[in-house]
Amino acid sequence: MAEDLDRVSLTLPPDMTDQLDGIVEDWEYASRSEAVRDALRDFFTTYEWERGDETRHYGTIVIAHEHDHESDVAGRLQTIQHEYADVVTSVQHIHLSEDRCMETLVVGGTAGEIDELANRLRAIGGVKQVKVVVVGGAETEHSHSHDQEHAHEHDQDHSHERTATGE
Repeated sequence: MAEDLDRVSLTLPPDMTDQLDGIVEDWEYASRSEAVRDALRDFFTTYEWERGDETRHYGTIVIAHEHDHESDVAGRLQTIQHEYADVVTSVQHIHLSEDRCMETLVVGGTAGEIDELANRLRAIGGVKQVKVVVVGGAETEHSHSHDQEHAHEHDQDHSHERTATGE
């Protein structure tokens, strides 16, 4: 089925055109147009995120922290994650070294909820870095209602319950 498209003219300086063409080739886009559409999707997501509206966003929060039993960084992180159980859908804990860990939280919520969670995590002593990455919210062109349009084979184990790995 052909996608209904509008034609838009774009004027760029030669150095930007050269850089775009290099990306199209390196990332194997079918065309400049597809690369620009991809970039615009990210631009729209950033715009929606920064507006802080009530659109539901999805993404990850990656936390690098000390592995220090005395200061109980892991316990304090876990307490906050439980406080945001409606935003945090999954947690993965990884040991990077003997004294450093990383946690990846899969999140879904409004920009305000995800931002508030990330800021609470940043404030914990022993947390070295917090990185938030969001992808398009519920109102983007590729979204769908999970219950209505995404059928699963029910003989397979597919749970939407909260999961955690690690210690």
